[in-house]
Amino acid sequence: MKAVFTLTSAESRRLIAKAVLAVPEVQKAWNEAYLLLAGGTTNAFIAQELLHDDAIEPGRCTAGISCDGVLCVTAPESRKSYPNVFLKGEAKDMTLTEALNDYHAETVVIKGANAVDMQGYVGVITAGFDGGTIPRIIGTVTSKGLLMITPVGLEKLVPSVRESARALGGASHIDYSLGADCGMYCLGNTMIITEIEAIKLLFDCEAHLVCCGGVGGNEGAVTLAVDGDKEKLEAMIAYLEDNVKGEPPVKSNKGTCETCRYRFCRYYQKKSEDLPAWMKRRGIER
Repeated sequence: MKAVFTLTSAESRRLIAKAVLAVPEVQKAWNEAYLLLAGGTTNAFIAQELLHDDAIEPGRCTAGISCDGVLCVTAPESRKSYPNVFLKGEAKDMTLTEALNDYHAETVVIKGANAVDMQGYVGVITAGFDGGTIPRIIGTVTSKGLLMITPVGLEKLVPSVRESARALGGASHIDYSLGADCGMYCLGNTMIITEIEAIKLLFDCEAHLVCCGGVGGNEGAVTLAVDGDKEKLEAMIAYLEDNVKGEPPVKSNKGTCETCRYRFCRYYQKKSEDLPAWMKRRGIER
């Protein structure tokens, strides 16, 4: 039998977050080792699920952000993250690096992404000229063979992450940038969890992406066709209606142009009155 439904961007994040917690390796890490959450909006949904805390605000739990028509970086004073390090189910006041240095073979690292392709690669945008989280963790993760999980919605699907990373090039190759000038990591050794894997994990059904996008709140939405037994599909639909559908959109948290440090952005350190008309039409005046 077949079911068809659409998930908004926020609904996809909620579904994926619930599926990540169902991964056996995540459950083992939670009980016996470290579970490490990098910053990010999707990881904020995972933190909500782990801590049963709806007060966590995804838009405030990231540095890099795509919002209001630009790639941007949130203002440091606007950020209010969740605990990033858990040891045997308890939050610890440690950095990701400190936790990784305390080696446990069952440790799991969860890091979101900005791009994904059907060849099994994910892309992570890097702005800030130090590479962000990835260079602080990737050496230890790969050399020790730890599991890295990448929760990422199909709204971020691209034809080829490798080609995207090459095309972007990085700040020194960008001559004009309406937003942060950036590069991209291309990673091919993570466990990717999109809506497709989430549906398999939670409901043992086979999902297929059939179309994307829309208007009136469906910008970034994905429509899926799912095959499965009648009982499984009915359980899936009931679960989606009770636990996923109706998830409110993630709030924007654009950085402040006047204090921006990305000097190759066209809006670098411009005052509100000097920002372009298109920003003002969108109500973006900072």
